[in-house]
Amino acid sequence: MSNDFIMQMRPLFGKEEKKAICEYMDEDGFITEFKHTEKFEQMIADFTGAKHCIVVNNGTVSLTLAAMAVGVESGDEVIVPNYTMIATPNSIKMFGAIPVFVDVDLKTHNINADLIEEAITPKTKAIMLAHTLGNPFNLKKIRELCDKYNLWLVEDCCDALGAKYDDINVGTFGDIATCSFYPAHHITMGEGGAVFTKNSELISIAKSFRDWGKDCYCEPGCDNTCGKRFDQNFANLPKGYDHKYTFSHLGYNLKISDMQAACGLAQLERLPGF
Repeated sequence: MSNDFIMQMRPLFGKEEKKAICEYMDEDGFITEFKHTEKFEQMIADFTGAKHCIVVNNGTVSLTLAAMAVGVESGDEVIVPNYTMIATPNSIKMFGAIPVFVDVDLKTHNINADLIEEAITPKTKAIMLAHTLGNPFNLKKIRELCDKYNLWLVEDCCDALGAKYDDINVGTFGDIATCSFYPAHHITMGEGGAVFTKNSELISIAKSFRDWGKDCYCEPGCDNTCGKRFDQNFANLPKGYDHKYTFSHLGYNLKISDMQAACGLAQLERLPGF
């Protein structure tokens, strides 16, 4: 019996990635997120057609941040397919919300859009779906359902970076989208993920949760971008309390390193070929 097998997916690294990392190591700069990260985020936003993007340390986190950004809370219901990565229901149950599983179409392995409406209840807050194996789900019908019932649509594009629906990039039909850079996906930095959207308010919320829950939007190495760092009032804090160190809610440290971003930039340049 042969031991040969067909490799379904594997990361592809070459001289481009090695050069990018070596050049990064030779530069003076931040080890944590800095100019490579900023450029990587902008390139993802440009590639997908979304206006805004933040990168995070893995794809599961990107789903969690998306759910947090749209306000998923305890007791809410979120519709998900019954054939999906465990990260999808986990990112919902983390807040005490309830994943509602809907069956898939065996021809596409995507959610059966005809079964979604009967699963919607007054508790339904959002629909969170992946484009399975890069095949876009029925975005037209599901977008119409979200508009009809005032639901958030979270597009998980972990397998679909570059996929199109009606000649438009997926990830731009929903309210917010996510992506994974795990080695099994189109591009990789070892680990990593992204959250992207056309909604500036949603990306600001997601970024705050990613960055410890901070209220200030100054980038690393920047101070007093707003011009009123010491001139504001915050709840019961003394007037003029330093805005850069004001945290308005629970948050986390979910950033990547700039070295990962350097590798990601090289991978992104090769994405059309992949």
